[in-house]
Amino acid sequence: MENIFVFFIGTIFGSFINATAYRVVRKIGFIFERSCCPVCHHQLSFLDMIPIVSYVLKQGRCTYCKNKITKRYLITELLGGINAVACWNSAESTIQQFLFFYIFNLLLFMSLVDIEIKEIKDSYQLILLIVTIIIVSIEKWSINNYIGMIIISLPLLVIALITKSIGGADIKLFFTLGLLVKTKGIIIIYLLTIGFASIFAFYRLVKENNKKEEIALVPFIYLAFLIYKYFEKHLLVCLTIWLT
Repeated sequence: MENIFVFFIGTIFGSFINATAYRVVRKIGFIFERSCCPVCHHQLSFLDMIPIVSYVLKQGRCTYCKNKITKRYLITELLGGINAVACWNSAESTIQQFLFFYIFNLLLFMSLVDIEIKEIKDSYQLILLIVTIIIVSIEKWSINNYIGMIIISLPLLVIALITKSIGGADIKLFFTLGLLVKTKGIIIIYLLTIGFASIFAFYRLVKENNKKEEIALVPFIYLAFLIYKYFEKHLLVCLTIWLT
């Protein structure tokens, strides 16, 4: 029952994150502006904005103009709920639960922005780094935190300088997450990220014949981190067996 309540609270944050990302990208005010349908621009009522429930009951259509609502809303709300459950069950203290929840939601927000404009502001990265430093300071620093920062990000930086094929935002994310999850953790996240991105690239190549468009990597880094936190112990054991 606890997990259900936590999941629902998370979906509310997911809905807010989606609306915020949508408005930030389009430079629309999101503090005082009421939510509205992106097609007919009709203001939404409370019943139109119940996470997941409203989408399902209205069969993914606007109440007023009957146009289809993109599945992005439903997916983001689901991910918000999953973020909350992941933090609730994996963090050791209440403050760590809130800090990890903030990180997950910030990564979700950055993913939505990256999908649309392929650009992440340094201010978002700085906030992520500050929250990460707070968490690491609570847990106490170790040599693995420092190794984690550079074991993936440094080689990627060298490759980026030579080939210019990797975005700076992606490298900064691996740097910060490496500090957070240490050496083995960031290796797992990197491998998962490459795996997810490769599957998506292959799908686009086969289904859409799209060879040139740049792939937004932040969403895959976020998903890799989310899966890592859910299955951390099992993944660490698998990596240890693989390396020995």
